[in-house]
Amino acid sequence: METRLTKKRFGPAKGLILLIPLLLLAACSSGGRHYHGFQETLSIEVLPNTSKLFTYRLSMPESMRRPLVQVYESPKEAAQHRRREPLGESAYRQLRADTERAVRVTGYCREGILELDYRLSYEEMWMRGECKEGATEKDRERFAERARLPVPEEE
Repeated sequence: METRLTKKRFGPAKGLILLIPLLLLAACSSGGRHYHGFQETLSIEVLPNTSKLFTYRLSMPESMRRPLVQVYESPKEAAQHRRREPLGESAYRQLRADTERAVRVTGYCREGILELDYRLSYEEMWMRGECKEGATEKDRERFAERARLPVPEEE
């Protein structure tokens, strides 16, 4: 008695049927912010000379941070950690875009920003800058007593 094993083949149509829901799920899960899971803050300061300074910060929550000393189960796992790409131009562009979005949706900067300084790391990123426009009386009233602004989702 001979038993034959046959392979079931999925045609291109079935592959597309499986792929489309996954692509839709990925597209719907990105809501404008680029670093999901990070804590987002916008600290502000209006100076007497009408300069409007800010620091936009993305911090990884403590629960997501890696310990200072890491033990790897295998040489393969250690090699994968070493191959991790350094943060570079694309991370900078994302941080810049997120900073511009944050100051725009809060109404803090209306005419754009001047970048003063920034930092990129795996656990924390920040950009410090100044609004291109000076503070008006309305800005002084609105932002005078606030050191931090909540950053809402973009509409």
